Amino acid sequence: MKKAQPADLFLGILFMLLAAFWYYHASQFRIAERGIGSGGYPKFVSASLFFLGLILTVQSLIKGLSKLEIKIDRKAAVRQIIFFASTFAYIELLRYLGFIVITPLYLFFECWLFGYRKYISAAVMSIGLTAGLYIVFRMIFFVMLPEFRLF
Repeated sequence: MKKAQPADLFLGILFMLLAAFWYYHASQFRIAERGIGSGGYPKFVSASLFFLGLILTVQSLIKGLSKLEIKIDRKAAVRQIIFFASTFAYIELLRYLGFIVITPLYLFFECWLFGYRKYISAAVMSIGLTAGLYIVFRMIFFVMLPEFRLF
């Protein structure tokens, strides 16, 4: 049987800790009169993340851990730094440009960043995913999404 990578154990534990943290904070949200409210979906995602982290941790412990080898791919590391920086910028710009304006731009940029070069497909997917998320969160879950407020 192939041994598990030490990163699997580390990530499984990290996912469980993050999920517990997010679940606790989602429990502090206001309870909505209609729908699942602003805390319902984060609780579901947190519980799912905790369960998946638990599976990853248990699998890695059952398989045993292989020897730790560290190899850094500089190109991938730079791409990850750009990804985190652009995600931070997206979160900051979200309050000014709104969900509908900034989200398709962010998704299109991330597609480009990670090498997807079918630009028309990327644009259609970015706009479609934004529209789908808007419908699900705004119209079904009744979650208020950030609106355009530049002026």
